[in-house]
Amino acid sequence: MRAIALLAVLTVSCGGPTQAPTVPVPAIPAPTAPSVWPLRGTTSSDADAVRRRPLIVKVANDAAARPQTGISAADLVLEIPVEGGITRYALVFHSEDPDRVGPVRSARQSDLNYLAMLRAIVVHVGASEAVAKMVREAAKTGAFVDVDEFAQGSAFERTTDRPAPYNAYTTGGKIREAAGEKGKEKVDVPALAFDPSVKGAKAEGTAATSLTIAYLNPAQVVKYEYDALGGYHRTQGNQKTTDRGKEVVPDNVVIIRTDINDIAGTADSAGAPSVDYRSTGSGPVVVLRDGKRFEGTWSRQGNEMYKFVDSAGATIALKPGLTWIHIVPTTFTLE
Repeated sequence: MRAIALLAVLTVSCGGPTQAPTVPVPAIPAPTAPSVWPLRGTTSSDADAVRRRPLIVKVANDAAARPQTGISAADLVLEIPVEGGITRYALVFHSEDPDRVGPVRSARQSDLNYLAMLRAIVVHVGASEAVAKMVREAAKTGAFVDVDEFAQGSAFERTTDRPAPYNAYTTGGKIREAAGEKGKEKVDVPALAFDPSVKGAKAEGTAATSLTIAYLNPAQVVKYEYDALGGYHRTQGNQKTTDRGKEVVPDNVVIIRTDINDIAGTADSAGAPSVDYRSTGSGPVVVLRDGKRFEGTWSRQGNEMYKFVDSAGATIALKPGLTWIHIVPTTFTLE
């Protein structure tokens, strides 16, 4: 009996240990880079949203048009010279649509310099006959969408609290509805260079807390003062730039110097011609961010985005936030 019991133990031992079943380990997905709003430099939780068309609204900037509405929702402001020594805004909305914006004014020939670059929906109240034809023909290529009050009046509201022509307003929702199916197309908007998205060498600026852009018209003179909290207080004609009572404080200020020329045959009743500017090639640039001033060169080819580099070729990166770009003559002195 003892021999039988020993044999039984040896038989069980020869079988070896019982193997646990193999459980498959799920693969861990690789982390994806966050989507970034190309004109603001901030992150987006919706990768699809960053490919919607931006909105560009032409807004008056002569003294009678101030204070304007909707500036604070913009990602980018282009301040462009027009006739009579005044400037006009192109407010660019991408990460946020405006709930109200205006006063909306007419398009200019110079708008064709950037519309295809931004793949936008451009919003304006008419234009001269020649310019309106240029804009309509350019829009037929599909590079941008044209929303003009003269053709899509239902997208605009004429208010009674301001005199014409400073009483045309609209909203982001009305603009996108007026743009129709073309306005819903997904596009790739070329990005400005923001820090920390910039890789490689970055420019080093010098301390500078203020700057004055001495437009010849006193009502247009712009002054910037840096705030230790990180932005630039802005006045124009000695008045703060505001949006519905709230001060607008850009995070970056860019001054592009270029060739600006009168357009023959476009003089208004006061004898002031419209102007156009050179938007490709290269030229001098000044960038303000974080209390520093960067001197360098702007460059742009075709429908590319502007690039800014210092004398060593290092990228002048922008701070994520609102960027204000001035287009001024090469002869301008920046104090």
